[in-house]
Amino acid sequence: MFNHGSDYTEIVESYDENGNYYAYTSYDVPAGSPLRISYADPTNPSFLFARYGFIEDSTPATFCKIIPPHINKDMEELGYSESTMLFYINGEVSQEVWDILLYQHLSGNTISDRRLLMKAHTEGDYETKKMLNEKYYGETSQMLLNHLEEFLAQLDKLSGKAYERAVEINDHPRLPLILKHNEFVKNSFLAVRQMYFGY
Repeated sequence: MFNHGSDYTEIVESYDENGNYYAYTSYDVPAGSPLRISYADPTNPSFLFARYGFIEDSTPATFCKIIPPHINKDMEELGYSESTMLFYINGEVSQEVWDILLYQHLSGNTISDRRLLMKAHTEGDYETKKMLNEKYYGETSQMLLNHLEEFLAQLDKLSGKAYERAVEINDHPRLPLILKHNEFVKNSFLAVRQMYFGY
């Protein structure tokens, strides 16, 4: 088993035509140094936590947790995925989040501008995309704020239940790790709220 690394790893992996696994170091590794591979995208700490049971301390961002009831081909083309729909720990929001919020707003209101958005995206017309994002910023920023408030309230509720049952921590040995994960997500969401809404 190799350790997990995010920014830089020592191991290069490959398989031959028979399915045999090979691991090579990418440089001369001094004795006693860790050997690391990347177990998953470091911008998705929830996946690393759920799948492997650890929190990546150097994670720069987290999935924004915007999960529409239906994800169509247009949304995937705009970049909808857990590895691109990001809230950064410094409070920034990835462009894909804004594009998906805009697409969702336009789907229920202005179909012609939704078509214009998709045409601009397909053709790499960033000026038109920027114009549409600015035109509807009031609506999309309100959608973002609503999402932040709802998710933060949900996190507080879940963490509150965990702290109420802290006496049972020996019965739930993963509880501290769950709380650490929730705290990371909460802090990322709070940073976004502070940057865009000032509180």
